[in-house]
This record gives sequence, structure tokens and C-alpha cells, in this order.
Amino acid sequence: MQKNATTKGSFRHGHPLYLAILAVLGTPHSGALAQDPRPRPAASTEPVDTVVVTAQRRREPAREVPLSADVVRGEDLERSGYQSLGDLAALLPGVNYNEAGSGSGQSQVTMRGISTGAQVGATVSMYIDDVPFGSSSGYAGGGSSALDLGLFDLSAAEVLRGPQGTLYGAGAMGGLIKYVAAEPDPAERLANITTELSGSRNGKLSHVARAVLNLPLQDGKAALRATLYQREEGGLVRDSNHGNRIVDGAKIDGARVALLLTPTKNLSLRLTALSQKQQRDGSSTEDVSLTSGEPIDGRATKRLFLSEPVKINNELVSLAIKADLNWASLDAISGWQRSRNDGRADPSALYLPYLAPLGINAAGYGLDYSFSTRKFTQELRLTSPRSRSLEWLVGAFYTKEEGYKSQYLQAYNQQLQAVPPLLADARFPSSFRELAAFGTATYFINERTDMTLGVRRSRNSQQLEQRFDGLFAPAPQPAADSTEDVTTWMATARWRPAAGQALYLRAASGYRPGGPLPVVRNPINGEPLNQSSYASDSLWSYEAGWKGDLLPGKVSAELALYQINWKDMQVFTAYAGFSGIGNAGRARSRGIEATLRARPIPGVRIAAALSLINAELREDNPSLGGKAGERLPDTARVAGALQVERDFSIDGKHGYLGASLRYTGERWNSFQQSRSMLPYRLPAYTVLDLRGGLEFGHSNLGFFLRNVLDQRGQTSADTSLSTLGAPARVNLVPPRTLGVQLSYAFY
Repeated sequence: MQKNATTKGSFRHGHPLYLAILAVLGTPHSGALAQDPRPRPAASTEPVDTVVVTAQRRREPAREVPLSADVVRGEDLERSGYQSLGDLAALLPGVNYNEAGSGSGQSQVTMRGISTGAQVGATVSMYIDDVPFGSSSGYAGGGSSALDLGLFDLSAAEVLRGPQGTLYGAGAMGGLIKYVAAEPDPAERLANITTELSGSRNGKLSHVARAVLNLPLQDGKAALRATLYQREEGGLVRDSNHGNRIVDGAKIDGARVALLLTPTKNLSLRLTALSQKQQRDGSSTEDVSLTSGEPIDGRATKRLFLSEPVKINNELVSLAIKADLNWASLDAISGWQRSRNDGRADPSALYLPYLAPLGINAAGYGLDYSFSTRKFTQELRLTSPRSRSLEWLVGAFYTKEEGYKSQYLQAYNQQLQAVPPLLADARFPSSFRELAAFGTATYFINERTDMTLGVRRSRNSQQLEQRFDGLFAPAPQPAADSTEDVTTWMATARWRPAAGQALYLRAASGYRPGGPLPVVRNPINGEPLNQSSYASDSLWSYEAGWKGDLLPGKVSAELALYQINWKDMQVFTAYAGFSGIGNAGRARSRGIEATLRARPIPGVRIAAALSLINAELREDNPSLGGKAGERLPDTARVAGALQVERDFSIDGKHGYLGASLRYTGERWNSFQQSRSMLPYRLPAYTVLDLRGGLEFGHSNLGFFLRNVLDQRGQTSADTSLSTLGAPARVNLVPPRTLGVQLSYAFY
């Protein structure tokens, strides 16, 4: 299969890829294909005049929302073979997904350049429907545990750019990603089964199986929807130290069950239970030279002393109650969640040369780590009815979180048996509580002009314990706690100069919570050597935008210009030989985002997006190893995407062909003088994907061909083990991958 898929170099007019692209673009070569008059969704982000979002906690057209919002339909993700958070982020220029970390299963998402590389806490919030998921604290892996939920049976994935602190709270500094699940339908009985088989060049076969059942329980009043899925990734990265065996296979099992009850027209209840379990053999990284950027032992190859397995379990139960009180609607959303990440990293490349001068000569080293969170959230929200004079929203939010983090660093002999000395056994139990009140009000000055003001007041309290043992253990530290009050603001002004046109100005703030720090004291005089806590970091974003039709019904566009001022950035620090968290310095991000969506002729859809970002430090920062004017890590100055899709019919059977072209500019993984993460340049890359499908009654047969030109795109790099000469561990765009999908719907 790999040889047949090879398309290096140019291709002639008779090549299947050439014909497929011609069919997509609607050239004369595809004239035999009759256009299907039925409306079909776009290949990715839908035209703004048909998209509904909940960015402002109301269901409203995206073109009415005074901020940058992307909506990607779930069915489009599925039929293109996009199945992970990394796939979703790749479709959105200016959104960066980073898998680099000390072990597999660790990842982070950033937007608009709001990144310091090694993140203390998340700068992009993750939501499942209306429930925030993941740790809000800096002590339970929140900065490296972005929720990678299977993209199956979703209504859509909503991506909000820029700070969303007023309506969505802590952590939404750079933006927010919301997984919106398909709701149970009391009016339709449906069962659907889908299978998928795919293979990458030089890798093992992968497969997906999923089933969806929608069952009305009482016509118009009750329904049950259940989704089951399993994804097995064959893997493609080989370990040169262990017979070139593949070490990055994975298995993901997931289930979602939702019960919808609407006993009256003014009351609805939705109970949802979700579970996803991931088992990964290791990370999909390649050993790469820091100087040349080329693989050490060949493509998709690395050297390990120990395997690096990981298990990630995410569970959520939520209850959403909505009541129409006539004068307002009441939303009560409760969420109970549990997440756990257990894994092992192989830091031998760092510790072998580091410890040998100390007389410790083990064959290798292993770092077992664990992050876990138990969290309860409760939100109450009152929303006014639609009005052309004044609309308002008020709410309260509470969360209670128990977190735990552990690291166990151990020496091993050649037989992979643990041997003394124990280097480190560190455990960090923590707790986080937050109570917040928020509200927004929109005043309509006239039919064309309105203004919105929003505010959120939050109080959080935290506690942290640190328990150490082993050769590297510092002196015992007492438990630490902190309390903090934070206020975030939002103000917008919107003007509609004509039908189908809107201009807006937006100013908004966001923050990440601060936290407690164990106090390290001078052993001579007992004076503290550090602060007892680190403060929240915050930012203000100023945005001007336009949304409108260039050709009504055919071409629409959006344009946004923004500047973000970030202060008191949370960074990892070191003092008196003790590593911790602190605040340091300022940064600024300026950018332009533009999108264009077109339906030039019936059955043809085109979507284009461009992101330009200039994100840089505003002052020297020794903790980060950065100088004023230096670019922030993991941020491409230029990124863009072009997507085209065409519907057609053959003998009355509907079909489609589509293509996606994505470009990501060069990035650096860290600052140039970083002491903990050596700088590595990630080159620019371009990826072309194709997809197509044909309906046969209740059956659908589809295909996707990803990374058609087999580009070696480097997406992220971990150099935390490279300070003493080890290679960088680089994540890559998967090589050329061909997949086939078959689904059958039972009615």
C-alpha cells in the first residue's frame, strides 16, 4: 500500500491525484459529473450565515457574535478522517497543538501566541458542552493535559479566540475549545455503524469502529442517545535499541450516553455520562539532531532504554436543566469529572552523563509520573429573552477540585530491574476552590448599534502539600495555602452599517489563578528566600473586526485585528536549589485573522483562512531565558488553510470530493537562552489532504488521503533531555495515510 500511494515529484494529467483535484475544482475534466442540488455542509468551517454558536452563552449566528469564532461540524471531521485534538487544531491557523513533554499523553493548546513554551497552567480552556474539563490549578498537570476527546458523534467543535474570562472563567486567556455533543432527538429513531481502516507509510494498519443509537422513548418528550467508539492506532515510530519494533501504538475506547427529558415545553433535562480510556505504547517522536534538524537514525526512529507507556482515563457525568420562566430562562449545569494520567518517561539520555561524575553508573533511568483530578462544578445562569432594547445575563459558578501529582525517578540495571539509589519520590496533593459571580448586559442604541458590558468577580483558595524522598529530595516543606480575588472585564461595541455587514470593537481580559508556594528559609537566620505564593497572570485583549457579505449568498468574509498585553506571566523558577513557580515580565501579541467562505456555483464550497501573529517578550526574562523582542515559543508568524469541496451525483447517488491545504510557518520550541529547554527551530511545512465519498441508499463509502505529498512537517519538539548532548525528540505530521470508511444507517 505504501508504494502505490507514493506521489513524489510532479504528476501527469492522467494521475489519479490530478484527476481528483480537477474534479474538486470543477474543471472541464469533471463535466460528466452532474451537480447535486441538495445543500451540503462545507468541508470544515461553515459559512457564517448558517453557523450557530454559544460563544456568549446564547445560541446565535456566528456572524452576530462580536469576536472571532470558528465552528467545525462533527460530521465533516469524521468523514475527513480527523479524529483527535491535534487534527482539529491543524485545521485552524493560529491555533497550536504541542505534544512535546516528558512523556507521551502530555499536550497543550495555545492560541494567538499566548505561550511560554513550558506552561505552568493551561491558557486555553476545554469544555464539554457547558462543563469546563480539566484542572484549573498549576499543580495537577493542567498545563500539559489538554483534553483530547474523540471527535465522534459531535454536533460541532466551537473554537473561540481571545480571552473569554468573563463568561468562561479561569484559564481562557488565549481562547476556548468546546466539544458540542449531538443531542438526543425525540422525533427520530436512528442507528448507525461505521468502520474505518487506514495505513500510513511504513506503519502498521489502524482501524476505527463506532456505533450511534438514537432512541425516542416518548414522542417529543424523551430520547436516549448512545455512542460507542474504539480507535486503534498501529503506530509507525521504531525503537533502534530494541529490534526496530514499533513503540507508539495506541488504543482508545470511548462511550457517551445522553438522556433528554422534556416533560413540558418550558422544561428540559439532559443527563450525560462520558468515558474515554487511552492506552499508548509511547509518544510518536523522532530523535533529531539539534543542529541539522535531520533524524539521527532515520525517519520515524528513536532510541529508548525503557518503554514509555501511558494510560489516560477521563470520565464525566453532567446534568443540564433548562427552564423557561417567561421573564428569563434558567440554566443549571452540574458536572462531576475524574481524570487520570499515568505514564513513564525515559530520561536516561539526560541522567546518564549527569550522574556518572557523581559515581552513579546505572544502565538507565525511568521517571514514573501521575496526574489526577477529581472535580465538581456547578453553574447557575439566568438569561433574558431576546430583545431589541436590553438583553442581560447573570450567573454564579462554583468548583471544587482535588488534584494529585507524583514523580518517581528510579535507576535500572541492564535487566530493567530497579536498583538503588532511589533518586526522587515526589508527591503533590492539592486542592482548589473557586466561587464566581458574573454578568453581561447589551444595550441596543438603535437598530444598527449596540454595546455590551460584562464583568466577573472570582475568589479562589488553594492548598498544596509536598512530600519528598530520595537522593534528590529537598528539605521537608510545610503545607502552603493561598487565597486570591480576581476581576475580569469585557466590553464590546457593534455597528451594522448595512444588511449583512457588521463592525465591532472588543476589549476583554483573562487570567490564570495564582497559587501557594512552600516557603524556603535561610538555614542561618530563618528568613524566607521566596514568596509564599505566586500571583495570577492576566492579559487585556483589544480587537477590531468586520464580518459581512462580499457577494450576498455567495461570498462572505471576516477580518479581525488584535493586540494582547500580557503581564505577570507565570513561569517556572529556581531559588536556593528549589524549583517552583513565579511571576516575571510582560509580553505582547499582535495579529490579524482573516477568513473567506464562498459558494461560487451550486455544490461547490471554498473556505480560506489566514493568521498573522507577532508575539514577543516586552522585557528580558532570566527565568525563561528570553530577551526583550524575542518571539514567544510555538508561535508561527504565518499560518493558513484552504479547503475546497464539491458535491456531485452519479446515477442519482450523491457524492463529494474535497481537498484541504494547510501551511504552518517556522517556530521555535523555546527561548534562545533557556537553561531547561534548548532552542530548536521547527521549519515551515505544507500539508495536502484529499477526501471523497459516495452514498448508496443507507450506506456510505468514503476515503481520505492525508499528507498526500508525504511532507515531513515538524509540529513540536522536546529538548528537556538535550542539555548534555541528547537529540531533540520531535513530533511529526503523520506520513502519507490512506483510509477507507464504510457506514450503514438503520432507520
